[in-house]
Amino acid sequence: MKMSPYSRILAYVLPNLGFFLLSSLGYFLFAISQVGIADWFRQIVDYISQPDTSLNLYLPILLFVLAFGRGIGYFVGNFFMALVSTRLVFDLRKDLFKSLIYLPSSFYDSNNSGHLLSRITFNVAQINEAGTAAITILIREGLIVLGLLGYLIYLNWQLTALLFLASPFILLVVSIAGKRMKRVSTRIQNSMGDVTQVSSESINANKEVKIFGQQKSEIDKFNSVNSNNRIQNLKLETTNSLQSPIIQIFLAIALAIITWVALDSSFFERMSPGTFIAFFGAAAMLPRPIRQLSMTNSMIQKGLAAAEVIFNQMDVKPEIDDGTKELSEVRGDISFENVNFSYSDNEKILDDVSFTISKGNTLAIVGQSGSGKSTMVNLIPRFYEILEGRIEIDGCNVKEIKLDNLRSLISTVSQNTVLFNDSIKNNISYAKPMASDEEIFEAARNANAHEFIESLPNGYETVVGDDGTLLSGGQKQRIAIARALLKDAPIIILDEATSALDSESENQIQQAIDNLKIGKTTIVIAHRLSTVENAEKIIVLKDGKIVESGRHNDLMSLEKAYFELYKNQFKDEVEPAKKKLPILKSQFALSEQKTSNFIEEAWYENKNWIKILLPFSWIYRFLFKLFRKRDLASAWKPDFKTIVIGNLTVGGTGKTPLVIWLANELKKEGLYPGIVSRGYKSTAKNNPVLITQSSNPSDVGDEPLIIFNNTNCPVVVGANRVRAAKHLIQNRQCNILISDDGLQHFKLGRDIEIAMIDGMRKFGNNLLLPAGPLREPIKKLDQVDFVINTNTFYSKESESKDNNFLMTYKPISWVNLVTQESIDINDWSRDRIVYGIAGIGNPNSFFSLLRSLDFQVIEKVFPDHHEFIDTDFFEMNDLPIVMTEKDAIKCKFLKNPNCWYLKIEPVISEDFKTDLFKKII
Repeated sequence: MKMSPYSRILAYVLPNLGFFLLSSLGYFLFAISQVGIADWFRQIVDYISQPDTSLNLYLPILLFVLAFGRGIGYFVGNFFMALVSTRLVFDLRKDLFKSLIYLPSSFYDSNNSGHLLSRITFNVAQINEAGTAAITILIREGLIVLGLLGYLIYLNWQLTALLFLASPFILLVVSIAGKRMKRVSTRIQNSMGDVTQVSSESINANKEVKIFGQQKSEIDKFNSVNSNNRIQNLKLETTNSLQSPIIQIFLAIALAIITWVALDSSFFERMSPGTFIAFFGAAAMLPRPIRQLSMTNSMIQKGLAAAEVIFNQMDVKPEIDDGTKELSEVRGDISFENVNFSYSDNEKILDDVSFTISKGNTLAIVGQSGSGKSTMVNLIPRFYEILEGRIEIDGCNVKEIKLDNLRSLISTVSQNTVLFNDSIKNNISYAKPMASDEEIFEAARNANAHEFIESLPNGYETVVGDDGTLLSGGQKQRIAIARALLKDAPIIILDEATSALDSESENQIQQAIDNLKIGKTTIVIAHRLSTVENAEKIIVLKDGKIVESGRHNDLMSLEKAYFELYKNQFKDEVEPAKKKLPILKSQFALSEQKTSNFIEEAWYENKNWIKILLPFSWIYRFLFKLFRKRDLASAWKPDFKTIVIGNLTVGGTGKTPLVIWLANELKKEGLYPGIVSRGYKSTAKNNPVLITQSSNPSDVGDEPLIIFNNTNCPVVVGANRVRAAKHLIQNRQCNILISDDGLQHFKLGRDIEIAMIDGMRKFGNNLLLPAGPLREPIKKLDQVDFVINTNTFYSKESESKDNNFLMTYKPISWVNLVTQESIDINDWSRDRIVYGIAGIGNPNSFFSLLRSLDFQVIEKVFPDHHEFIDTDFFEMNDLPIVMTEKDAIKCKFLKNPNCWYLKIEPVISEDFKTDLFKKII
């Protein structure tokens, strides 16, 4: 059973239990002293009422003892609690970093460095706050509250019982606030990761930012994520600030009731003046510690949210190390046997790759970018696990070799040189920490680096800066090569290691490699021909497959793939190729707006507070049944078939694409469909309106106009479906009627009912309006003729039902808003970072569709059926603007030639069409 974050934090506290108990003892002494001071006031008042000379010395001494004990308790409590918290943070940060070091390479591919760094710094700091200030206040003030309550009960338990009237309300406030603060705290962790990521990228790429003049863009990007962090922190502080005064109000009410009761003569006469004053003095001391306790809720929730993120990362399984063998004397024979590899379930990166390398030989791997060269060599040290096949070293499967031993056999230099912010000497000796100075100097000489190192003011003690920024690209590469040579491993992998060197240096390095490769196996991923021509074996990769292999002269004589690469001097290598690694979605919104109102958020995220509207839902259910019964009794239907399409829930489910598809399919069968629609936000409240080419969306609504434009069928808009249908029949020829969004309009009779469900959002909290999004109970699904699930089936059970079908969306083209030019979905040649405009019921479905087409989306969310104006598109001239057809129909005023809308069509099972037409014809 998985432990909760709170339990796991306690596990870090247990080794310091002694210090924790000492701290608690100190706070106990502090609390007892506080209660003692309240009782001291009782004795003083009683002394004034009835003087007793025997107390003349006792009372001053008692006050000193109480004050001294209070000070000692405060110091002991805080000191030992600080010991516990700092040790907790140290151990937690140590374990977190240790888990990071042993995670597989695939984890780093799918997580950005900013969020990982934020967890080590910011998230752990949040736990530190929860482990110091919060726990300190919780124990110290908690003991004071318990002590004061015990003292109040001792003085007068009847009055104290009245004080407990406020307890349920205080607990309710703390519970509600706690849940919200934990949720917001998690968002703060993520937003801090975004801030770290953006700032880290900009700092590391400062030269690129300047050369491309993108300072303003980077500032805007940082301001965006920084603003998001500010907003989340403001939400947390707002909740925290509201919580404390509300608790104080409940306490004040309870104290007011106690005062009213206590002033009654029957109570007053039974208490001495000292007891009476002491009771109210102690009661008046309660609000401060209770207020302090309520404020710790915020700290604790932030700490728990941070702990949850940290422990989730620590629970990620480390890279697999199931090998049991250790190779001591290694020849260096390498073989690949039918190796297949993919970074995900998508296209294979390596497809049935087989080859062998003998001891002491050099293998050159050539091919265009993205062909799988680097992937192939990364499989040898098991940075990634193969899907099928075998990789062997000296006849031993690499999966059977312990990882430490396997990697000790390999020296690697990649095209992206990594140097640490340390001296050149320490960077070279990183491969062999106990190496002597002479061994380091010899490796540098063989890498053609010794001369330039000696010319530096501090020689080998020169600090290279972050990632070697104080050195040139060629110097960095030579230090990295020296590091690999110092390791003296039997297998050397050079992943385009000479790409940053000039021709003269490259020739010198090649000579050094030729001298070192005797008795060693060398794999070279080649960019320049000087590293290829002398190799004992060359393999040519294309789309993950070996298309040619052999020596240089043999391959040239074939005049095929290698010949073409040689002839063109690998010029294709400099052209960007589509990378086959998994696409990493940005973990922060480049521009964030509210995606829905807070009511919809409560429905679909199952917030507890929305359930206070349940009584209104019960009233809604009663009225719904009453009106349905009334409307069904007086329903009217035309003499021909009527099909009603609608939702069970509030919000978009894809009705409009289905209505368009259905109307066009009916026309193919020789029928003349007519359509009635609500026309949300239209002016057709009382009188039906027949849509024409000149109709304005502000008059008839956006969706009916889209239906008309895409079907050329007669469409009438009207809130009253019966009047709209009659108006349609009187003015246009039709022999089948489609009612758009008319499932709950029972006055219009129907032959076929089709219910639409968003398979992703489903039914929210499954409650009726206004406590939930349901317009009518879910059991309606058992009564309709067909259920159409958009995007995915809403449940496994629905997938197996005969009348349940799936509808997905197929993007077919881009249409320019200004020129009406239409281009194929695959012919987009503009920037793939776009502004995504969505004024629809479910904007996430549109953004997800854009991302599936490899777009990076700056989300701009507006309310459903939003009336767009010029200022909605302020400062959006730098990138393409992409929107839905529903939004485009209201944006004809735009003159920006870089505005496009996405044309889609629904994809529905042929079985649905067959079953539907059986009912129609």
